[in-house]
Amino acid sequence: MANRIVPNRRNILAFLRTPETQALIERKTRAIEAAASATTRAEGWRGEFRTDIEVGEHRVRGAVIGDYSTPYSEVSRRALLRALDAARGTD
Repeated sequence: MANRIVPNRRNILAFLRTPETQALIERKTRAIEAAASATTRAEGWRGEFRTDIEVGEHRVRGAVIGDYSTPYSEVSRRALLRALDAARGTD
């Protein structure tokens, strides 16, 4: 018989609403943006990424939106993938 995990939704939502969790998500999102921007600048582009932080009723969401200085989506994608490692080192 397989084990079944039942998430405690009330505690998960409470955790996601804390100011500490929201601040952590914002710091990590901004670290990804900075690292991605630095990567594309090193390749000769301007590194114009955008950060979107949304604090909603049930969660906080952070997103880094691609490099607007390059017409090549693979440049943005490669920089964002490399920048994910930057978030791991951010507390």
